[in-house]
Amino acid sequence: MRICHIGLNHKTAPVELRERLAVVETDISEILNQRIEHPAIREAALLSTCNRVEMTVVTHDPDAAIAAVHEWFAGTAGMPMEEVCDHLYSHTTDAAIRHLFSVASGLDSLVLGEPQILGQVKNSYEHALTAGTAGHVLHRLYQSTFAAAKRARSETGIGKQSVNISSCAVELARHIFGDLSGKTVLLMGAGEMAELAARHLRGNGCTDILVANRTLQRAQNLALEFEGHALTMEQLPDYLDAADIILSSTGASTFVLLPDAVQAAMKKRKGKPMFLVDIAVPRDIDPRIGDIDGAYLYDIDDLQQVVQGNMENRQHEADQARLLIEEEALAFLRWLKSLESVPLIRNIQQQMDIRRLDELEKAQRYMKGFNEQQQQAVEQFSRALMKRYMHPTLKTLKSLPDDIEGDLLMGAANRLFDLDASDSKSNKTESLSTATKISNIKGNNEHPS
Repeated sequence: MRICHIGLNHKTAPVELRERLAVVETDISEILNQRIEHPAIREAALLSTCNRVEMTVVTHDPDAAIAAVHEWFAGTAGMPMEEVCDHLYSHTTDAAIRHLFSVASGLDSLVLGEPQILGQVKNSYEHALTAGTAGHVLHRLYQSTFAAAKRARSETGIGKQSVNISSCAVELARHIFGDLSGKTVLLMGAGEMAELAARHLRGNGCTDILVANRTLQRAQNLALEFEGHALTMEQLPDYLDAADIILSSTGASTFVLLPDAVQAAMKKRKGKPMFLVDIAVPRDIDPRIGDIDGAYLYDIDDLQQVVQGNMENRQHEADQARLLIEEEALAFLRWLKSLESVPLIRNIQQQMDIRRLDELEKAQRYMKGFNEQQQQAVEQFSRALMKRYMHPTLKTLKSLPDDIEGDLLMGAANRLFDLDASDSKSNKTESLSTATKISNIKGNNEHPS
């Protein structure tokens, strides 16, 4: 069994492509169930954030599974396969595991060490559980993922000094305006990103905060916390000219802010600049607004320069976190390899027990005068001898390395124990159970001829 991880992120694909692939949460179960209908895919999970869309699958045929997921990416994006594949990465087993661990730990994020991604990975696992597409392997994989992320954050400084996309957007605003004191801020959306942005903005001197949201109650809750003013989206054009800084993070599937509304607001502002940051995917702000005089529009990909400075300061902690992740990845790989050896171990044990009982049957002519206690002693002796003889072999098979050596050892075990030949023996030998053979042996001793 193999694990494959296929996807794209802010490093491999522009926001224009990522927004084409953004998935609505209510659609995830259907998407996952459609994927496991493919004969090569046993289990599946989907992670969709503003910076990445990735699918994790469990398969016995990695090439076929990856091809099937590539088809989904191309179909969802509505683009030719070759164009989408240029932006996709496909990891198998050890690379897939390390990638997922790194993602959950914030080491693969736009903002190194950002904490929100772990919650998003947990949500992707919950969606797979709800859809019924997470089985034994994915369950163990995600538990190991959460453990790796916890170690990375608790045993290194990667999780210290909370840094996230919202804080980088505020830092970019400071580069442009300098002092943010007295600036009026308009937050479009009232979710976690908006709340984080509000905290950073208040911390940098912004006291006038407007919150616009599709659901007025959520806008009111956030505005109340920061002594701001709540708006509906319908009221947005009436207050747009008052905003020096607009930060948008709604979950809308189409543009929320259009050029005409900003053009009208800029006329009222009489030359005062407006700074707009769109951290939503799909984007909330029509990119044509960037062509309006005085309107300075940035999207999530434009935050790269700000992020680079944070990354350089946190690189040492990231290196330490990667060492911990490697330990957790190796532990999971050992477990995964053990799944491959379990059927082999079971087969060896069954075949050796059949042969043990065959030999006991042959020895019956020498044990005709044995009473029941003596018979049990011989039975126990044969079991103990077999277990002692088999112990080193089974111990090795239970801890196979996840490399070519492990595969060679499994092949050698099949050859040495002649398992392929045993599988092709007559049904008569295979169907004779251990219990039946023991019964036959006892019967022969209890009624000697």
